[in-house]
Amino acid sequence: MKSVSCQNTVLSTLETIKNRVPAYAELAEKFGPLFVEKGRLREEMAAKGVVTPKIDAARLNAGVPILVDENLSLLADPMKESARALLPLLCELLGLSQEVREKLGGFLDDSGNIAGLAQARIEGNWKHFENTSVQLGIEPFTTLLYISETVFSPVLCAMVDNLGEPLSKISWSRGYCPVCGATPSISHLSPREVTDLDQLVGGGGKKFLHCSLCGHDWRFMRNTCPACGNDENESREVFYTDNAKFERIEACHKCGKYCLNVDMRECEPLPDLDTIQIGLIHLDIFARENGLEPISPTLWNTLD
Repeated sequence: MKSVSCQNTVLSTLETIKNRVPAYAELAEKFGPLFVEKGRLREEMAAKGVVTPKIDAARLNAGVPILVDENLSLLADPMKESARALLPLLCELLGLSQEVREKLGGFLDDSGNIAGLAQARIEGNWKHFENTSVQLGIEPFTTLLYISETVFSPVLCAMVDNLGEPLSKISWSRGYCPVCGATPSISHLSPREVTDLDQLVGGGGKKFLHCSLCGHDWRFMRNTCPACGNDENESREVFYTDNAKFERIEACHKCGKYCLNVDMRECEPLPDLDTIQIGLIHLDIFARENGLEPISPTLWNTLD
């Protein structure tokens, strides 16, 4: 969901989290600068323009995401710019040693290396991340994966922003992103819509999945599991707290996966969908305690 100002949306979301759930204030303060910087980079790169791939309707109809088989070396320069801006924040947050920081910084400042990691992420080539993490002395490899996804995200989000209307017109019913192939980190119900007829407010409630990597939002069936396609009411369940029913867990007992969901009709101002997840960790904990696994593992939903 693209906002007028990514940074302002991130800042307002952080304030909402701190005000609503004081227990998350320290976490919001700690990770806030990272989210704000990601928002700044996204806006700046979208304004400058990044390379956008062609949308091939035939490939999409066959279920092939847009970035599969694309030459990601064309995005190497903005990805390196993102790495230079975000790595100091990431290394500090993750407590990486000075030696690892230097190795990682040098590695990601090479066009071939950073494009190779991006290609591996799009292809789901986890072995490449395992081998590279050993080379850089980063354990476990999921730490390198998180760092890489964070670095790639502003660039890919800017690319999605610049694809604009042609992308919004794509019909896509699959549970993975039509742009990069990543799974959703969260879903949302669309906000109420203002009509031209006497400024009436109504409607909304359409379900969208939010990509964990490129930030693209695509329309999806409300009563279907994105992970396995299960649409049986008997094996799907929704959990929420009584004081915040608009933030919930959508669980599938057929595949054992879950995805968080936010009803935007109850949110003012509208939140940043990546930032809001650090204020929903209690839902992730509940889901994990009940034997469920997230559709998209992130730093937040794997916290112990």
